[in-house]
This record gives sequence, C-alpha cells and structure tokens, in this order.
Amino acid sequence: MDLPPRSSTRAPPPPPIQTHPWRPPYQQSTRLPPQPPAPEPVDVENPPFSLDNFKIILGYDFGTTYSGCSYAYSQNEEIFDITKWYLPLLSFAILLVPPFFLGTPSPFTPHSLHLFPRRPRQNNNFYPKTPTLSIYKRRNPTRLVDWGNKARLSMLGPLAKEHIMLTKFKLGLDESLNRPPLENGISVVDAIADYLRQFHNHVISELTKGFARNYGAHQIRYCLTVPAMWSDKAKNSMRQAAVKAGLISADDHPDRLMLISEPEAAALYCEKHCEQVNLTHGDRFMICDAGGGTVDLIVFEIEGEGKSRRLKEITKGAGQSCGSTFLDDNFRAMLEETFGGQLERLQGHALDLMVDQFVDQIKVRGWRSGSKGHIVCQPEFDGLEDHFLTLPAAVDLDSLSDRNIGLEEGVLTLRATDLKAKVFEPVILQVLNLIESQLEQVPSHRLSAIFLVGGFGSSNYLYQRVNSAFGVRVPQILAPSRAGLAVVRGAVYFGLNPHAVISRVSRRTYGINAGLPFDPNRDPVESRAQRPDGSIRCTTRFLEFTRKGNSIPIDHCVKEEMYIYYGTLKTTDVLLYATEREDVPRYYNESGVHQVAAIEIPIPEMKGVKVGQRVGYSVRYVVWNELCLE
Repeated sequence: MDLPPRSSTRAPPPPPIQTHPWRPPYQQSTRLPPQPPAPEPVDVENPPFSLDNFKIILGYDFGTTYSGCSYAYSQNEEIFDITKWYLPLLSFAILLVPPFFLGTPSPFTPHSLHLFPRRPRQNNNFYPKTPTLSIYKRRNPTRLVDWGNKARLSMLGPLAKEHIMLTKFKLGLDESLNRPPLENGISVVDAIADYLRQFHNHVISELTKGFARNYGAHQIRYCLTVPAMWSDKAKNSMRQAAVKAGLISADDHPDRLMLISEPEAAALYCEKHCEQVNLTHGDRFMICDAGGGTVDLIVFEIEGEGKSRRLKEITKGAGQSCGSTFLDDNFRAMLEETFGGQLERLQGHALDLMVDQFVDQIKVRGWRSGSKGHIVCQPEFDGLEDHFLTLPAAVDLDSLSDRNIGLEEGVLTLRATDLKAKVFEPVILQVLNLIESQLEQVPSHRLSAIFLVGGFGSSNYLYQRVNSAFGVRVPQILAPSRAGLAVVRGAVYFGLNPHAVISRVSRRTYGINAGLPFDPNRDPVESRAQRPDGSIRCTTRFLEFTRKGNSIPIDHCVKEEMYIYYGTLKTTDVLLYATEREDVPRYYNESGVHQVAAIEIPIPEMKGVKVGQRVGYSVRYVVWNELCLE
C-alpha cells in the first residue's frame, strides 16, 4: 500500500550517537501514524556543538599517491599550506641531474643515481604534498618503520629486503575494485590509521613552530576529504581510521571531524575565482577532480552574489577509479610488452624505477625556468612529442642498443603515438565519458564552465582532450592555479563556512526497516506478524527516508514516529538501508539493498506501563555530509 505522508523539518546537526554499522538485523519496531511534532529536548550537561570553540581549521587531503594539508585560523580566510616534508638530499631518480637545476656540473651518470625524487622548491618552499607511502618491518609486519618520502628512500637502501612497502592502499576502501589484501596482512583501516598518525604528528609539529603554538589540540577542527564515489561504508571506515590515528577521540562530537567530498571541496576553492572568470548568479559549473586514484565530478549552480554567494548541487555526483595511477599501470604493461622475452633480465626494482621516471618526467610533471630564476614544475606529456627514458643500472640486457624496440645506448625512445594509444587514451576516455554523463544530467545541458583540478587535472594532455571534446558546448574549460591544491584548500574553506553549499543531491535511496500494515495481495506470508494489539504487520518493509536523485537542503531532517510493545523486547534495532536502484524497494531484503548502519535502543523499565502497552519513540534522519541517524 502507499505510504502516508510524513513530517519533514529542518534541525541542527544532532548530538553524538552510538551507531553499529552493518550489524545483522535484530528486533524490529512498528511505525506509528504521523504525529504532531514535539519540542526538541535540551541537554544541559552537553551544550550544542559550536564552531566558536575551534581556532584552527585543518584540511587533510589523504590521496592515493600524495597527501597534503592546509590550514587557516578561524578569524580570517587566509589559507596556509604545510610545505615542509622530509625530503632526500638529491633531486632526481634515475635521471641525469641537469646542470641548470643544481647550478653546477653534474657528477652523476645516468646509471649511477637511483634516489627517489624530491619535489622542486617553489619560492624557497617545498611543494606542499608528500607521498602516500608506508613501510613495515617484514619480521614484524604490523610495525610502521617510515612513511612518505622517508619510506621511499628506505626502500632504495641496502635494507630494502627487510621491509614491506604499501602503496595506493587508499584504493582498498573502494569495494568495486576487489583489491587483494595488503602484503603485511593488516587491514586497510589500520594502514590508513598508521599513515595518518605520522602525517598528523608531523603537521602538528610544523604548526607549533608558528603562531598556532598558542592554541591547544582541543581547539583544532578537522576537515578530511573523501571521493564522492565512495560508499557510506567506505566513508565510515575513513572516519574510524582518523579516530585510530588520534585526530579526534571517539568521545568527541562527530562534527569536530567533518568529511567532505573531494569535488565539493574543489568547488569551494574554485568558487573563490568565479568573479575572475565572469561566473555569476544562476551560472553552472562542473568540477572534474582528477587525482591519483579516482576521478570525481559534480555540477554546481551559483546562488547569490559577493559574500552571500552559495552553491547548490544540481547533479548526482559521479566518479570512477580512473586516476593517474592507472596511467602508471598502463605504462608498466607497455614496458613489459616492449622488452618481451628479456623482461626476466630486469633485476630488482628496475621496472619500478622506470615507472618512477615516467611519473616524474613524462606523466604530469616536467621542468621549466620560472620567474626570478626558480625551477618550477609543469605538466609534460602533450600527445605530440616523443619522450626518452634512461635505463637504470639494474637493467641487465644483452645489449643496451636494440633499434627494434627503440633502445639506443641505454636510452629508450617512447613514441608519442604509443604513449597515447597504450597509456593515456584508455584512461582519458573514461574521464571523458564521466564528463559526458554529468553533462547529460544538467537541465537543458546549460553549463558555463568545467574546472579541471587535482594532480591529474593539471595534465596538459587531459586539458587538450577535454577542450577538444567539450569546448564547443561549454564556453570555458579551466585549469585554475594550484589545481593540485584545490581539494585540500577547499576543505579548509568548508571548515570555515560549512553552509557554503546549501543543498546536495542524494546519491542513493535511504530508508529503515519498519513493520507496516500487511497486504495479503502483495506481501509474502513469511513476513506476516500479528502484534499484541491484534494488528497484522509486514515485518520486512522498507520505509523510505530520501530518494536517489532528490535535491535535499542541508540540515534537512526527516522524522518518523515508531513504537514497540512494552515487555515484549529488551532492545529494539533501527536499521538504516541504502540502494543504488532507480526505483524504491518495497522490502529491505530485496536485491541491491544493503544495510549501512544500525542503532540498538535499550528498552528501559517504565513504572506504570503495562506489558503489551504501546510505547512510542522518534527516529530522525539528518542530511549532512555523512549519514546521521538517531
């Protein structure tokens, strides 16, 4: 039967609650008919969460390949980047260091320098990202030895065989990839927690060297970015990792650590540049956040002008694991094809070193002389020029020259046509398809701009292909300055103003388990149950809270009145379910419907209440960046 109307109200984010994600179904309650709204209880001992309690906003962009941090003081919107990360003394891996870079003739030969690259200095600061790498003792695989650049450097030393290096472990939270277990046997959550703990300790160490030392750790609020395509389970796992890492404690208010989708964070960064590119009220723009592991897209519409300008989502965000790390995989496969039968002659980490050289010299990062004589990085591959790869010393081939594969005196020629067809285009085409899919969702297909952000988003070749494919339909294809920092800086803007986005589009349909009136013509007999008051209920019904594709205002609250029969249960469970299906399921146990959270509610002793008497309670679903059920 049709569901009767329910009341919907706006409410502030609720206080912390104890949830038990993905528990099996337990006891069930029955839905009451719609009731008039009751006044909200006031918790005197636990005052409402207030942004005024926090003086520093820390934005963390935990990436698949690189991670970064930016921060701001709550008094103003000036954003600072953490730029000092441990870096090796020397500059390039496998490459001959150009004399113009170091200022003196290079004493190294192409086969003698095998150190991990460091980022270039920019205005006497290091590039503000550090590798998302961790190494563990092979004899004690749960013990973290080093992280970031130190981890990579350690793996190039004589004790490398004693260590296990974890890379790209963030992808382990994407259930669609079905990645194998981590080599050292720990969970992905523990691996992320180990890395974040060291990352966080370093950030705090850097902060306390400056003005931030005047504040305590309890005065810091965190904004952590996550891919838009992640499931609720993956987001919850990221929160668990952050708690394990010590960013916040389990007792802290959940809003002390806020999760924001990466493209939304990038949109808040790009919003600061709207006036510079003539985007005003009513204009729509797409964010294409192309990072190391994932590519996420969302379209926003601008509401208002100046300081009152806000954003609202108008498409259901989409994403896919087709970031720049998959270029690395394609390049490795191309090398394996090139060397063919001689592949087994590549000793040690020779293939890894060649992939590293591709990453630093060809993929998205080249070198040029900047203003005031500084050496700065720029995207390199443009789809036109051939590139050259110097073989490392670990390569033990019959000859260092083989014209059949383009090898001459230890230098391998990489044809632009091969790089395009075998390395770049398979990934680029996936990105273009995602953009096309988002554009199809935009009403009347009216879009004013596409912003390309993220490390991969700064690729010249990606820009060229997007401009070629969509430049006729979209007036502006833009790659903003500091595109690689758009996400982490946008996370800080979100922490400073959590209501900058006024509505979001639901990516899934959500609902709870409920006992609704039994329909003998539709409901299965095994779900039929008679309650103590004589009513007949279907115990497997799905009660919709919000529907996939609906635009939902921030802080929107859906409230349901439920009841149980006193004395028949000691506890009752409220189970939250989600589905990607386009239709609304009738039952929570249908195909494609999965449980995402649960709250166990103990039934207290109630004086004067008789056994079998109905006792009511409320269930609220609050729309924020994460699910909030109480």
